[in-house]
Amino acid sequence: MKQHESFRRSTRAVKLYGTAAVFWLIFAGVATASGIVRETWLVPRLGELRAHQAGTLAVCAMFLAIILAFIRRTRPSAQEALWVGMWWLLAAIGFEFGFGHYVDGLSWSRLLADYDVSRGRLLLLLWLTVAAGPVLLTRALSRGRPGGPSPSGRSFTTGRAGP
Repeated sequence: MKQHESFRRSTRAVKLYGTAAVFWLIFAGVATASGIVRETWLVPRLGELRAHQAGTLAVCAMFLAIILAFIRRTRPSAQEALWVGMWWLLAAIGFEFGFGHYVDGLSWSRLLADYDVSRGRLLLLLWLTVAAGPVLLTRALSRGRPGGPSPSGRSFTTGRAGP
């Protein structure tokens, strides 16, 4: 019986993190498309800084919608949602810096400049959305269903297996 439970948990983990990987690819596509729109349409109309700010806020909103779809599809526990958010954050930052530096040829100082909030740069907000969004939305969706189990059999609020 214990072996069956272990197999079920490992199968759930594979499905959850496999789905998380697919959703991360969706993030990458949305971010790339948004960057193209920002550069070709927003920058000429708003200037670079305002286009960066508007684009970042728009991507944050789109990412929240994507995260909400992920949460509704997978029903992670709060702990699982936290791990997914951390994985997404590390993958996104790794991609941002790896692709930006080694493929686009941007300097490290240019890449880090987008994190300077004192100069109106908002990229940290995007990473906060990616990292905290899953756990915050998981907890928000659990309101009204205190301790109610998710389809995974875990409580939406505690992350522990149901009764």
